[in-house]
Amino acid sequence: MTEYVLTAIDTTQIQGYIFGSNRLQENIGGSELVEMATRQWVYEALPAAHNVVNMTTGEFDNRRTIDTLDAEVIYAGGGNTVILFKTIDLARAFTGRLTRRVLKEAPGLEVVVAHRRFDWEREALSQVVSTTLGVDLARKKQNRMPPMPLLGLGVTVPCASTGLVASGIVEKKPVSLEIRAKTKVQDQSTARLKAKLPQIERGNWDIPRDFDDLGRVKGEDSYIAVVHADGNGIGRRVDAIARRYDTPQRNREYIEAIRTFSQSLERAATQALSSVVDLMAGAFIADAELANRHRQKFPLRPIVFGGDDVTFVCHGSYGLSLAVRYLEAFEEATKNEPAFEGKPAYACAGVALVKTHYPFARAYRLSEELCRSAKQMLKEEKIDGSALDWHIAMSGITGSLEAIRYREYTVRQGELHMRPVLLRASTHSWRNWPTFYTLLDQFIDEDGEWFDRRNKVKALREALRDGPAAVQEFLRTYQLRQLPRAPAINVSGYETTGWAGDRCVYFDAIEMMDFFTDLEKRVQAFKHSSQEAEHDGL
Repeated sequence: MTEYVLTAIDTTQIQGYIFGSNRLQENIGGSELVEMATRQWVYEALPAAHNVVNMTTGEFDNRRTIDTLDAEVIYAGGGNTVILFKTIDLARAFTGRLTRRVLKEAPGLEVVVAHRRFDWEREALSQVVSTTLGVDLARKKQNRMPPMPLLGLGVTVPCASTGLVASGIVEKKPVSLEIRAKTKVQDQSTARLKAKLPQIERGNWDIPRDFDDLGRVKGEDSYIAVVHADGNGIGRRVDAIARRYDTPQRNREYIEAIRTFSQSLERAATQALSSVVDLMAGAFIADAELANRHRQKFPLRPIVFGGDDVTFVCHGSYGLSLAVRYLEAFEEATKNEPAFEGKPAYACAGVALVKTHYPFARAYRLSEELCRSAKQMLKEEKIDGSALDWHIAMSGITGSLEAIRYREYTVRQGELHMRPVLLRASTHSWRNWPTFYTLLDQFIDEDGEWFDRRNKVKALREALRDGPAAVQEFLRTYQLRQLPRAPAINVSGYETTGWAGDRCVYFDAIEMMDFFTDLEKRVQAFKHSSQEAEHDGL
């Protein structure tokens, strides 16, 4: 019998830990501490004989296995880290080193660790991993004692961000141990961002440190976009790997397969985010006025990245352009990764557009809810693909997304919004991004008949609320033959009624007119003009 110990590591309540502050630096610091606690600190806490050859990047030596080691990291990704140890004593000693460091250097972050002994020769490792993650860790999370922070004795000053007892001063503000720790890792976070996305540094643009750096203009209502994207069906792919290697004889093959998949997923997500940065950088290069408006501050900041779960913030009018680019690039990147066997993975994104100083935790929760809304549509329609949903919070958000849409977007005729939408054109539904973009482009095109005619657009918006008869009266009043067309909509009469059954066709496009900058069009126009200039020069 060859007995080893499987150890699984996870964190809890990380949404509140990362997104609970209204200061971008603290959100970034929280994300960096979670990343360090589940990767670099894990590697550094391992016993001397292990398979990690680069503590910073997490590069493994696949030739070094548990047969000759004290510990072998199987994979780190998707929020979990899974390790094989030679003995339970080694596993417990590792846990002590890791948790002491987390307590000391990442106050407030909760780490959960579960151990399970198993027989390498008689038990399928894939099943042991599934049980440890799905049963043991879940039970520990459920039974853990909630933290009870000391709220102060005698005369104390509350932290400006958390309300806990302040233990120091940072930027002339009293802060708790948690905020001090998040502040200390700003340089590490910036270094990791530059390593993952070097084009930001090559462009010599300033990386934003505050929400105001994303493009706020003094005296004007400025919006930021919180974009949250998450892969679809990643768990099913992991389960499929486990089923493929479900015998003890295939334990080594399982390790290689799940490790390769984890690394492929991380590479694809990083490549997709890099494509987002390329689009924003390309727009800066293509439009000098745009770059000058931001005073060389790059109006995009990833907060959570490195896996299929990605969150970034940007200037409000770029949110949809960048979210669409991420989804498209993620599909393409996964299709080219060997672990996906030529079958692209899909993802969904939620885009919350909120005022710059809106409570960030609430904005993030909205983006998560929007992402779930897009996933739910795919599930209900039984469509395998990518989708996105968005919401513009022009005032405070009260209630769930469903309640908001019932209150603000439901009229007698039906639903004013077409959201969520599929990423690609589809025979299943006209509610897709190409259709929406076609309509929006006709409203915002500087050479079009709708541009700079706000009174007419406002009148159309109110007519849409009142139903098809009011839209037809609107067309007669303004002597218009029809509304903008989108060939993909195969519902007769929508261009004269504004509705396709119980769904309004145009309301979303009108609402988005003031909140959308077409970055892709600017980049393509610049490339076209450059090619023409080059051709004329010949």
